[in-house]
Amino acid sequence: MLRKRIKALSIACVLVCILPIASYSMDKDEFLKFLVNSSYPEAKDDNKEVSKNTKNENKNTEDKQGKDYIKFHVGEENIPKIKSNENNSNNEVTKTTVNTSEYKNDIRVTKESPRILIYHTHSGETYSNSPGGNFHSKDKENSVMAVGSLVTEELNKKGWGVVHTTKYNDYPSFNHAYANSLKTIQSILPKYNSIDIAIDLHRDARDLTNDALKKAEEKRMTTTINGEKVAKFFFVVGEKNPNVEHVRSLAQDITKFAQSKYPELILPVVEKPYGKYNQFVAKNHMLIEVGSNGTSADEAKASAKYVAQILDEYFKQKN
Repeated sequence: MLRKRIKALSIACVLVCILPIASYSMDKDEFLKFLVNSSYPEAKDDNKEVSKNTKNENKNTEDKQGKDYIKFHVGEENIPKIKSNENNSNNEVTKTTVNTSEYKNDIRVTKESPRILIYHTHSGETYSNSPGGNFHSKDKENSVMAVGSLVTEELNKKGWGVVHTTKYNDYPSFNHAYANSLKTIQSILPKYNSIDIAIDLHRDARDLTNDALKKAEEKRMTTTINGEKVAKFFFVVGEKNPNVEHVRSLAQDITKFAQSKYPELILPVVEKPYGKYNQFVAKNHMLIEVGSNGTSADEAKASAKYVAQILDEYFKQKN
């Protein structure tokens, strides 16, 4: 009897501690299902030998579109460490280098009465050429924030007012990323009530434990447009949002529009049954994955102008 009571108290403590964290990305009634699906491909030890069964499972998963997107970390042992690359000695400037001089306090506002907010729940997500911390680091130039800066600039050139925040929402606590990004959003929206479009810009993540998987992932997530190799992108829909019908319809509609312009650039919409992803915060919310940990930062940056073009033409057409 005493053992049962101790076990019950232990379970209660775990639920009390973890449920508030999980609630920002999914409903509490789905928490047990969430635990089953809580492994994150990037958190695996690259040096750990992968069994034959695991390799077969990975192969089968690769063949099923959308089955291993947007997974979560549970427990400190699974959280990727955000490493700082501030002392990087490579000062080479490329054509895709982002000019951050217009950012003040990690935020840029391109025009008065902006309509678009771009933020990053997983701000430390980096690309294949920056593998530190299991592709999570403060190497901003090779991260999703650099892609967001370029999308911001491209939309600005097309006349859009954009607010882009480069605040780290996944550091120091990755498990609190969605709770932190919600606070970031809520600190910005009251200042700019003209915003009706919000974009949470990420990059996809796959298990890249060997060269074959890396090669397959690069092939899956890149294409060539006008002679330039670029990363593909896609939309993610969290089905636990109260406005899920609109979120889904918007993602599918823009995907269809993008396919009419660049058929090889965009992948099908990925729907996650237990997700929220803060997609209720704006009238038009999009979670966009540009490239993955198997594509380079330059390939993802090269996609920025096409993502901006598609969004610009789509919303101007709708308006």
